[in-house]
Amino acid sequence: MRTEAESGKVRIDKERFFNLPVVILIASSFMLGMSEFIVVGILPDIAADLKISEVTVGNLVSLFAFVYAPVTPLGSALSARFPRFATHLTLIGIFLAGNLLCAFAPNYAVLVVARIMIALVSGTLVAVAMTYVPDVTTDRFRTKFIAWVFSGFSIASVVGVPVGTWVANTFGWRWAFHMINVLTIMLIVGMVVALPRNSHIVKIGFLPQFRLFFDRRIQLGVLTVVFGAAASYVFYTYLTPIMRDEVHVPEQYLSVGLVIFGAACLWSNLYGGKLADRGRGVEPLTHIRPIYCAHAVLMASLVVAHWVPVYGALLLVVLGMFMYLQITCSVFQLPHDSAVFPVFPTVPAWFAYHSNSLQITSFLYKTWAKCGHGITRPSAG
Repeated sequence: MRTEAESGKVRIDKERFFNLPVVILIASSFMLGMSEFIVVGILPDIAADLKISEVTVGNLVSLFAFVYAPVTPLGSALSARFPRFATHLTLIGIFLAGNLLCAFAPNYAVLVVARIMIALVSGTLVAVAMTYVPDVTTDRFRTKFIAWVFSGFSIASVVGVPVGTWVANTFGWRWAFHMINVLTIMLIVGMVVALPRNSHIVKIGFLPQFRLFFDRRIQLGVLTVVFGAAASYVFYTYLTPIMRDEVHVPEQYLSVGLVIFGAACLWSNLYGGKLADRGRGVEPLTHIRPIYCAHAVLMASLVVAHWVPVYGALLLVVLGMFMYLQITCSVFQLPHDSAVFPVFPTVPAWFAYHSNSLQITSFLYKTWAKCGHGITRPSAG
């Protein structure tokens, strides 16, 4: 009779939500979020070192989203055709290679290639992580599992980005990526030790995933997330220069500002999950109408930050609290209700469409800069 180790299975206490495999999967989303958002914190350092403008460096965020969004559905479909654990390790290996390339990039062009590599696998990594849900937890924890995996990105903004910014300011921006690489290697070890090997290969068609968008509920959810995230990320991408040049936060306190903003984002993510539990179908979307109205007014008042820095500092915290309210409310509820959403790995593929909004970010910020605000000058080397 084969032992559990020989059969490729790992004993998991599913009744306890925060068991080791669940923690490892949350940690994986934390690493993905840290790698994705780290540019926000070290944007000025990269610009100064490579002698390019901060707006140009900000384009890395838009480029990341441009690749991430359309590739994720395809990656979700293809990954299900292969053994899950081997696919997971392969993708995280590519992720590590991309971050290694970032750390040693000699110029902007190589940095662009590295960010593309990371974007190509990030969405699929989230999709693969979601397929572990029946193996690592029970059905009653399924929604909680989704919430916590997505919260890994918010935790990255609370802890990862500020720490990465401090490391960049102290040792240089490349060391921020070295830190990510060390943590990724530790994550891979944890995956090998804790994650179950058993999986059921499921063939998922590529076109059927897009058939979801004929459902009116999905259309409403996607549109609200895209436009809501566009409003948030248009300033988040350039949060460090805004705090430095518009709110006049001293350089040594930028990391503290990022921690405070990240904490506000984490609150919005978790509270957004509670909003999503109030009703079924598209009903939760009606709860965020006043959120959109308030968000619009606050965003419009962002221009005042240049003249009233104290107001600007408080406003950024409040905007952080609005950051994910509409996104998480839309994401958590619609897919679970929809009869046309039977394949669990496609959940993050649908969520990834919020990243399309990041493509709007660079254009809007350049327009803002041409109006006499923001960062248009090349950084001094």
